[in-house]
Amino acid sequence: MEVSTTLDLYPDTTVSMALFSGVTNGSEVRRKIMDGTIAAAVINAQMVCDPFQVLVAVNKAVHLDKLDKKKTKTVFGEILFNLSPGNNILAAYQKFGVQDAESQDVLVVLLNDLQGEQLQQVSGIIQGTRIPLESLKDIRDEQQIIKLYKISESERSVGRLEEVVVCRMATKDAG
Repeated sequence: MEVSTTLDLYPDTTVSMALFSGVTNGSEVRRKIMDGTIAAAVINAQMVCDPFQVLVAVNKAVHLDKLDKKKTKTVFGEILFNLSPGNNILAAYQKFGVQDAESQDVLVVLLNDLQGEQLQQVSGIIQGTRIPLESLKDIRDEQQIIKLYKISESERSVGRLEEVVVCRMATKDAG
């Protein structure tokens, strides 16, 4: 149900991801993130094409954190910001962060949770059902993603959606 991996550039950093469906306490989760009770990125799962997209954002966030060049206050905020195609931090939080919706699906990203204690803590706070990460492909809102990243039909014809999105994320800071 949860996927963990080590970053290639930073082998001392592990990334864990877990997917939750039907989350009903989004505003409480966001409040706990802001006050530091939850040390995780809690992402609106509808805006994520593939776990690889999140790994790209995490890798860049950890890299910028190690260089002390983050644009946001925390590495978890940086993950949300790196998922966004634009440079507006607030817009990134609004689009990719946990929402106030009555029910939503969220992807939780943790760093260095080797014993699973952080995930256990977060699972105790999130009011929703943990589902397999493979379900992400059924949850994603392709039309919203296409609109947000401004993906043309010709781009879709030469590559998979996640490839185009990751390319946009990777070139966001390029002049």
